Amino acid sequence: MRYAGRFVVETHAHITTLYKPVETKNKAWQGAAEVADNSEMCLYDMERYGIDMCLIKPPSQLGPTNDFHAEIVDKHPDKFRAFCTDQTQKLKVAQGEANWDIDASAREVEDALKTGKFIGIGEFVPRDWNPRKIYGFEERLNEWRIFMDLARAYKVTIDYHEFSGGHHWDHWTLLRRLAGEYPDVPIIVCHAGHSAGGYNNGEQVLRQALGATASGWRNGANNIYLETETWPAEYFRIAMDDPNVGITQLLWGGDYGSRQYIVAPRDRDQTKYAAFMRRWQLVAPYQVDWWGTALHRIDEVRNFATQDEINLIMGGNAARVFDLPLPMPYHRMFMNGRPDHWGAYWQGSMADSN
Repeated sequence: MRYAGRFVVETHAHITTLYKPVETKNKAWQGAAEVADNSEMCLYDMERYGIDMCLIKPPSQLGPTNDFHAEIVDKHPDKFRAFCTDQTQKLKVAQGEANWDIDASAREVEDALKTGKFIGIGEFVPRDWNPRKIYGFEERLNEWRIFMDLARAYKVTIDYHEFSGGHHWDHWTLLRRLAGEYPDVPIIVCHAGHSAGGYNNGEQVLRQALGATASGWRNGANNIYLETETWPAEYFRIAMDDPNVGITQLLWGGDYGSRQYIVAPRDRDQTKYAAFMRRWQLVAPYQVDWWGTALHRIDEVRNFATQDEINLIMGGNAARVFDLPLPMPYHRMFMNGRPDHWGAYWQGSMADSN
């Protein structure tokens, strides 16, 4: 078997619910889903496709707790790592047992981080999910600062999924502001903004994500990273050719285990994409083969990229950002010290690799 890279990391996986709905008392909040440990199927796919590690996100629907994710990591420490969020607080609000309280959410996240069992905060930074809630820019910025402070204090990453917030202001401006205020906190832009339905906007979302990322450089470092697994192959070329982005800011992560379908469009000149399909059964009744499609795109990337470059995207950047265990020393496995990729501060890439 030929593996996609020397160390392959899925940085965005959902394996703790099959998305079977559970009724909630508070109809204003999003519904809950039945908890399910789908790690067995995930481990099968990992072996099948040569994936070394999976980083587990809390599902977009309510259900599994931080403790549940930690238990999966404890069972398979060489295969999984997990992110935390305010899962219990959200469940209480959805079941009518509590009112929304940002401080309660912050306490839950900090309690999880104190255990040392979580590598980041995500997928969604806590917020009031009542659909009638209208956020102003400053209010949301101040909520974010609470969790950016926690990410800084516990030296973990934080996910950015604000593009699904329905804001009337430009969320990319929020990302730039956060990256500038907290240059030492790695911010992971989930799906690079190119999530469900993003295919309709084509390259527009990609250009916005690249523009925000390009503004993140300070003293030779950039704390904004883009998940790329949902990209068509040509998006990789665009990002790699951008002198203010390049391969050092790209992570191979998508939505493994999510309820989306992968669709090959027949009504437009476009590559395959992932999306919810309202005209079909909303939750796919089978385990969508996410990695088969995503790895085929990487095969297409090989037409214009070297394997050393691909190795960084597929796992090298993730190993560096999340401090993942490697079978061999980082500086022997992954490209470093090259000014064409690391810029004027290329010496720092060598120091960071040891």
